[in-house]
Amino acid sequence: MDGDTPGVSKRTTDVIESWPPGLPVFGLLTPYPATPLYDRLMKESRLTRPQHWLDFKPFRMAFSPKGIAVEQAEVEVRQAWSRCYDAKALAAAVDKIRERPFGERAVLLFTRLMFRGIYFPQMSRGDWVKLIFANRRTILRLAREGYALHRGKKPKVWASPELADSYRSGDA
Repeated sequence: MDGDTPGVSKRTTDVIESWPPGLPVFGLLTPYPATPLYDRLMKESRLTRPQHWLDFKPFRMAFSPKGIAVEQAEVEVRQAWSRCYDAKALAAAVDKIRERPFGERAVLLFTRLMFRGIYFPQMSRGDWVKLIFANRRTILRLAREGYALHRGKKPKVWASPELADSYRSGDA
């Protein structure tokens, strides 16, 4: 947006990380024809792709914002998506709700993985394998807990992957 400046993705994701976990969505302001925004940007000669809707390109700017370069805005939105949907963020999100029932944490894990797949398409099996591998600790932690619940045992609920690792290695 016009008021955004370089670093907007970090500032935004810093705030999001203080909230309860959800499914953050990031996008670039898109002016559509027959709207006041489109008309204003057209009059100001700030539309970079005046017929952008005919040639849709995700995460590509269709106008020049005032406070940030087009290329930087595109980088910022990719950084926000990456930061909120990488393996570390997924583990932190599940950890934030560790006191919630298993089903809620499992749904959060599954939806984050699937939602990430929508906005960062995994086009091949290899891409999905890499995604699962990157999130293996969180997936295995919840799988072990789910298995224990299924068997009627009290599961070990780890506060974080690092804490779980320290328990296994005997450091804690």
